[in-house]
Amino acid sequence: MKKQLLMGLLTLLPTAATIADAQEATPYTVVKVSNPDRGEREVDGLIAGGDRENSYTWRLAMRGDEIYIATTRNIASALVNMYAPAFAAGGLSVDAFWDMINLVSNGDIPRNDANEGANIISYNRKTGEFKVIYTAESAVYFRMAVTYGDNVYFGSYTARPDVGQYILRLDPQGNFTKVFQTTGSVSLRANCVYDDHLFFAGADAREEVAEGQPVPTKMAILRKSNEDDTQWDRVADYKDFGVIPYDGIMSSWAGAPFWELASHNGYIYATAPSTPGFVIFRGRPAQDGEEANEYGWHWEEVAGLNNGINNPGLSDIVGGEPGTMRSLIGSVYEYKGQLFAYNFDHSFGGEAQAFAGIIQQLTGADVKASDYLYYMYNSLQNPQKIWRLNDETGKFEECKNFTKYMENTTNEYIWRMGEYDDQLYIATMDAGIFYGYLTQLTNGNFLLMTPEERVTKIQYLDKVIKSLLATASSKIDPAAILAEKLGQIKSFLQGFLDKETVSPEALQELQSSEAIAGEIETAADDPAISESDPELGSKLRQFVADLRSKIDMKGIVMYNYINNIVVSSDWGFDLFRTSDAENFEVITRTGFNDKYNYGCPSFLATEEGLYIGTCNPFYGGQLYLLTNQKDQPGDDDATAINQLPAQAQPAGAYYTLSGQRINGQPTAPGIYIQNGRKVLKGFTR
Repeated sequence: MKKQLLMGLLTLLPTAATIADAQEATPYTVVKVSNPDRGEREVDGLIAGGDRENSYTWRLAMRGDEIYIATTRNIASALVNMYAPAFAAGGLSVDAFWDMINLVSNGDIPRNDANEGANIISYNRKTGEFKVIYTAESAVYFRMAVTYGDNVYFGSYTARPDVGQYILRLDPQGNFTKVFQTTGSVSLRANCVYDDHLFFAGADAREEVAEGQPVPTKMAILRKSNEDDTQWDRVADYKDFGVIPYDGIMSSWAGAPFWELASHNGYIYATAPSTPGFVIFRGRPAQDGEEANEYGWHWEEVAGLNNGINNPGLSDIVGGEPGTMRSLIGSVYEYKGQLFAYNFDHSFGGEAQAFAGIIQQLTGADVKASDYLYYMYNSLQNPQKIWRLNDETGKFEECKNFTKYMENTTNEYIWRMGEYDDQLYIATMDAGIFYGYLTQLTNGNFLLMTPEERVTKIQYLDKVIKSLLATASSKIDPAAILAEKLGQIKSFLQGFLDKETVSPEALQELQSSEAIAGEIETAADDPAISESDPELGSKLRQFVADLRSKIDMKGIVMYNYINNIVVSSDWGFDLFRTSDAENFEVITRTGFNDKYNYGCPSFLATEEGLYIGTCNPFYGGQLYLLTNQKDQPGDDDATAINQLPAQAQPAGAYYTLSGQRINGQPTAPGIYIQNGRKVLKGFTR
């Protein structure tokens, strides 16, 4: 058991990434606008006093002095409730399942069984007041907010097939009206302004489908009438997008018929999710010689499996690789007359698969780690990317200087682009906090806890064991088997309640099976071996094959790789800015010093600065204001993040896990903190 729990500690040494030269920094300040007195792991969530369920500040729109925040309730909590019935069917009660989630997350994910609808929240820029002005129906959330003319429009989202989608209008008098409604869509999130009209993309249940041809998703791009807000005419439907409406991700909880729209060079560009890699289409009113659909528009695929210029869909794998969860989703954004595309790996699917696999393995099921870690392993090997469209060749070209910032990190999503003060801002989603839960016994999380936090962890573990035993009908019941395994882990962890780190002896006794296997294979290929004994080489290779088949060598390699990336990465969303898409300035790589701020989905440029909304499905979403200082008196000499929690440590200094600084290099083997990261000193792999 000890070897299984600590195997990943052998690969804690971080891998340094080569980073492109940053652009010249512009002095700036960042101020926390929402609940400014709250810090990491304190209840936040926009409104005064905090609300952990208001966890996603998905989009921002402004009219006059009011900023409108389209929020989403706690998706992490909703996902737990979504998966709970599957475990309940296997004999694990919903309460016991939540006890396990508390154990894994240290109580970071709030339990919510009510499934309330999301809020629209207003923020007054003059008074600083936050106020809930609209609450959606149960299980309905918002993923879009846009100002057009005198009105503000919001696009809804729900994963429930029995609940409709809608576009909601807020008029100047403060009245809300549903100006478009449909069913069968996962989201109405994509929009843009083109030819002086507002466009939304999603699905339209009004579409008539050819007899005998079932269409899972009635994809549609809609244009609003400028005379009647309730009139939304289609300019495209499912027939314009080939096989995409039949792709399973379209109707999954993570998908959407369209992810983003952008206007560029006389076209509307639209991105659609796809299992082999996201697809980009473009359309415009048909011109001479162009084939027109029934609405008079011409649509063509410009990146995807069926396109010869960009094939396949900006995915890294020729022909796609079903099930890899790589680059399933993409977005587009225009900046300075150039069109950019950026991608999203489906990390949540990989995390769910890994968690389910661990539970199955602990209950005695015939499951290998390599089976359930594959998705996460594959996703982490795929750095997130940005591409720029070459309008002359029609090809999307990778911005390779940015890719370097994403290598060897837990970033799984380029979430949002925005423009402020003539610069392009780029924000990510960082899955480190979630991956850290799954690797916490080997990534140093438990060892970094305070004694009080370790005791709490043991209490969570004890509660799970009791819940499992209460539901088990016999000793061979999966719940009883799981309770026994967790009891062994509990006994192991109790040995570290008062220790600062794992003992050097415990680490030294571990051996990397894969390294041993590799050395044997090298020996098997040595000519001297075959000369002395022609059969010995084949015998050694067979020994390695048997060794790998018995101990799932592939799974060990995957886990160690995942653990190494998790340990060496900074958790919390990343934020960059650039003026040329060649050189990039880092604003934060730690979610503004809060690792629970795992994503940044919204920007809003105003005269006073750039408002930035975060996703925090643990303690609540937050709102920040970034202001450039180049034209203001005062501290003009340095770039700084002001009025945020500090992470001040002398560069290069080493600290023990209890926070004590060490003079020079560590002399004793163990785990230390350097530059905010855990490093292993005194051992060789």
